[in-house]
Amino acid sequence: MNGGGRTTGGSRPARPEESATVQAQALLPMIWADPQHMPEQLAFFAVRRFGPRAAAAVDRRKQRRPAAGADELRREAIAHGTRMTIADGAALGGPFMIVMPVSFVAALLSQARMVLELAVLAGHDPHSEDRVVDLLVLQDVYPSTEAAAEALGGVKRRPPGGRGRIPRRTRWSMIVRMAAILGIVGGGGEKRSRLQQVVSTLPIAVLFLVGMVLPLIWVPALAVIYRKNTLRLGAKAVRYYTPGAVGEPLRHGGRLSHVPRGAGFAAVLRVLALAVVPFAAAAAVVVADIRLAGGFWGTGLIVLVAVSLLAAGFWFVRRRSRRR
Repeated sequence: MNGGGRTTGGSRPARPEESATVQAQALLPMIWADPQHMPEQLAFFAVRRFGPRAAAAVDRRKQRRPAAGADELRREAIAHGTRMTIADGAALGGPFMIVMPVSFVAALLSQARMVLELAVLAGHDPHSEDRVVDLLVLQDVYPSTEAAAEALGGVKRRPPGGRGRIPRRTRWSMIVRMAAILGIVGGGGEKRSRLQQVVSTLPIAVLFLVGMVLPLIWVPALAVIYRKNTLRLGAKAVRYYTPGAVGEPLRHGGRLSHVPRGAGFAAVLRVLALAVVPFAAAAAVVVADIRLAGGFWGTGLIVLVAVSLLAAGFWFVRRRSRRR
């Protein structure tokens, strides 16, 4: 937890800003090459890519608000990190499950960048490999800094890129582990019994099944989950780096708990508007007494699923085109 230690590649000029989604696509080949060390590879990558940017972001924030106190700067870092996690981590489930790894990794990287900014505010070196250890402890991958540091001894720092051709079971378990670190399912990074694994995967399985019919349900659901857990991670990081610094404004929210609430509000409204379209179309077909297959209910279900998939596809293509 000190500001020194080894670095993950030395100080280097910050690269032009890119979204966490773009960074996630660069990281995924390393994860495919070393799936058993997914959290470690993500932490190494985050410190390499976001260490310089975290320091620069903190400097810009201080220059923009020279009179701001330490608590206020920490609140702003957490609010910004929560907004970015919601924006970069929005995903579609169901038939669009192929984008889930990118979405989850993007959300994890946004959270990691927030943690690095809080480390900078506490006077720690964001380039140090100690920050990799910090991230793994804060994400509950390891119970202590000693355990995390020992585990990192056997992890390659820059594995050759894989092609994603890993067994489906391994890929699924990795997605579930990402979801656990993000707080979507329970369990964190520790080893669990088979029963615990089954129970912890039920929420994501239910979301996936519902997403097969209404893919857009993932967006508001994840926005709520990401907001709650990113705020929790931010408060935990403040306690970790600056013991005793979590005063009343930070603990009880103040502006902090309300700023990120509006981050995904407009997006959620758009999603809800799109979600209404399938139900409206199904209702219109039923009212018009149109029968396609299976009578009254069969026709309504077919139209509901078909229009829902079209709406989700429209949202997905539009979102991707705006990121280019």
